[in-house]
Amino acid sequence: MTRIVIMGGGPAGYEAALVAAQHGADVTVVENDGAGGACVLYDCVPSKTFIASAGARSAFRNAGELGIQTNNDLAAVDLPVVHGRVKGLALAQSADVRARLQREGVRLINGRAKFADDTRGLAQHQVVRDQRGRRGGDPQRRCGAHRNGRHAACPAGR
Repeated sequence: MTRIVIMGGGPAGYEAALVAAQHGADVTVVENDGAGGACVLYDCVPSKTFIASAGARSAFRNAGELGIQTNNDLAAVDLPVVHGRVKGLALAQSADVRARLQREGVRLINGRAKFADDTRGLAQHQVVRDQRGRRGGDPQRRCGAHRNGRHAACPAGR
């Protein structure tokens, strides 16, 4: 069986993981921020949510041009509500991505990954999990396609 480790669970990483799993590969994704990566949790999804809120406020302000009478003084932006919506949507999408990956049999590991080979240009690599990023923990645990064929950091040790 082909073993694949994907470093990063953003849109490119999770889509690659899904395709590889659908083709029968043993897939592990190493992601520090959460399923969907920074795009889902901090960048794309939150930005689009803020844009939608700003668009609604602008539409309300310009409703008079369409013959709809409004009181612009009542159209205040409640920032805690906007931020709560942003966070809720991002976390929900991340949970959806995680559930889909798990449903397809993709192994998820929290942490950062890097190549740790002594030699460059190998077809198979040794991948090191480094959890010193945001969450702390073990500085290095092995994960991935090793020369001995074991995934020591994976729960089943495969």
